[in-house]
Amino acid sequence: MVRIYKLISILIIIISIVFPVFGQEMHGKAGDMMKKGVEMRSFAGMEGMGFMQSAGNLFGHYVTFTMDNSTGMVTDYGISGSTIFNSIKVAGFNLNESRTTGAVTTITGTDGSVVFELHDNPASVIKIKTKETANITFNLAEGVNASKENNTIWIEVNNLTAFIAAQNAASIEIAGRKINIGSSKGNIIFRAQPVNLPMNGRPQERMIEIMNNRAGAEISAGSNGTMSIINYSDNISLDVRSMGKNRMRFTIDSTDHSGKFIMMNLDNSSLTWNASQKIHVYLDGKPIRQVMSADMLYMANRSSFWLTAPFLNRMQGIIYISNFSQRTVDLVVEDAKPMMMAAATNVTTTVETNVTTTAQQPARTPGFEIGIGLIGIYVSYIKRRRG
Repeated sequence: MVRIYKLISILIIIISIVFPVFGQEMHGKAGDMMKKGVEMRSFAGMEGMGFMQSAGNLFGHYVTFTMDNSTGMVTDYGISGSTIFNSIKVAGFNLNESRTTGAVTTITGTDGSVVFELHDNPASVIKIKTKETANITFNLAEGVNASKENNTIWIEVNNLTAFIAAQNAASIEIAGRKINIGSSKGNIIFRAQPVNLPMNGRPQERMIEIMNNRAGAEISAGSNGTMSIINYSDNISLDVRSMGKNRMRFTIDSTDHSGKFIMMNLDNSSLTWNASQKIHVYLDGKPIRQVMSADMLYMANRSSFWLTAPFLNRMQGIIYISNFSQRTVDLVVEDAKPMMMAAATNVTTTVETNVTTTAQQPARTPGFEIGIGLIGIYVSYIKRRRG
């Protein structure tokens, strides 16, 4: 029976790797592209995040789309086999160049005033940077629903939820099947709730932090050592220095010394952990505290981190770094303390805290311990008699 359970677990992991959204329905052209991409990437031995190009089509582990090589227009943009946008257009955009490096495709206009970044990662991020006034239109695919809350667009289809927000937006409107954004200068961000992971807390809060320039970067670590790095803040730079089965090290540098959030998406083929282990975070060689929720982290005023519970060998996390120069971050897989030892530690701490902070302890009943001892002796005596 144990072997059967192990086999089922292995099959679930394999299915979740081959089809990024377990249980997600594929439809439209994106569904066809995802199936074709799985075949092509498998034949080429390509695993993890990263785009494969073929005749203007880009096939990623999570994201697929088509790009017009003469205009740079993006069409049939899909996430895990579901078409999200029929097209993404920038008014008056003229293509200068496009290039694909690993898990990111960059499309640049002739004057450099508009730059697209399309990322193949669990959050399927699109970052559009505008240096001048620009009008961007997202044409929704059939079956995709959009709504507006404050200045954030919510997008929902099947089991997927995503958001669009813009810095310095002159206007954000939903007109029929179109989302129109007028941007004066700044970033327009599309970000999905990372696939293969349950929705934790309020994911729209992360969009707010991105728009408020408090989210510095997002890093995703996938199978076969693949990486995706997004710099949300223009003055921040993140560089992965090393990656092993039980440790990841990266450096972060920022010319803005105020606190920043670093978002993370991890799976158990990059860092490897088991049920008796935990991931700890070290900043410049010193451990930082772990908080219980993302909301607590958003209110933190000292460096801290938050992690979700593992789900299908995947995990989300956020690190808050309270101030900047160049900082070094280590994610380390370590054995957790045994439950009894941890419980004993907690009891000791609680007793010490109570003694320190309470002016007068409640009086104890005289002879209480002796009474308990006598009861124990009596019980033992009765058991022996019955035996």
